[in-house]
Amino acid sequence: MISALIFCVAIPCIFMAMLVRSLEETAPHYPNYRGTSVYNGLGVVWFMWLLSLWAGAHLLVVTGSIQPNWMSYLLPIFPLIAGTCIFGLLDDWVGDQNAKGFRGHIGSLFRGVLTTGGTKLLAIGFLSLFTMISLYWGSWEHLTSDWAGILLRITLGTCVIALMANTVNLFDLRPGRAGKVYALSLVLCLLAVGLGGIIVLDWPDIVALALVGLGPLLAVWRYDIGERGMLGDAGANSKGAFLGYLLATALPLPLLIGVTVALLVLNVASERFSFSEIIEGNRILKKLDGLGRKDIVE
Repeated sequence: MISALIFCVAIPCIFMAMLVRSLEETAPHYPNYRGTSVYNGLGVVWFMWLLSLWAGAHLLVVTGSIQPNWMSYLLPIFPLIAGTCIFGLLDDWVGDQNAKGFRGHIGSLFRGVLTTGGTKLLAIGFLSLFTMISLYWGSWEHLTSDWAGILLRITLGTCVIALMANTVNLFDLRPGRAGKVYALSLVLCLLAVGLGGIIVLDWPDIVALALVGLGPLLAVWRYDIGERGMLGDAGANSKGAFLGYLLATALPLPLLIGVTVALLVLNVASERFSFSEIIEGNRILKKLDGLGRKDIVE
């Protein structure tokens, strides 16, 4: 619990408090939903969070301390979050802002043009597959007896991680919206992990995981909701990848199939429908969406 607070909450919060001034001066600025110019770069908190977590894990090994179960559970996620954050930041800072969504990036790919967004999508897909394979690497000796089940879980887990990474990004269109969606989803995902996953964790470890997952959110919340900066793809995609990993390692096969289908439908629907318009058209969702946000000045 203490290691979670130090490495995954305190250090990212201190890091962002020290970094925001540089981001304000040097990071690319873009107009937000109401024309206010804000910098795009808050997503780098996930890379700092990852480095701090990695350093903490190795420090415990070096000092001969027992590594907590929640930390061992997160070790396979390191390449996934690092790659997602790096390719997301590339798309945030030098990407083509005209190519949007699956349709835009895949359409460009069929025309022989690989956009930074398309590169990010391919990279997240590959990293999701790599993560799932690493989880089952020790199970290959059982492949002859349960090859269909293992391959199916790897396939579905890959889809859930990649699709969840994009799903959270779909909500990053208003200050604080992606953070609220992430916080609610994190609670549900941790409940799923606590009820049984590939790696058995007790409830103290689940509480520690909650602190770990909330660390990056707390570190950037005031800058995001206060319209000083944007999460960008680096932040939103990393949030989704983290949630996807929790689901992929926790859900039984029938639920994993259901979540995969639901996420696929949601991503396809986003190409035709505006989630912002749906939220604005619902009184309760609009109220929740606006909590903590600056009042709009006419």
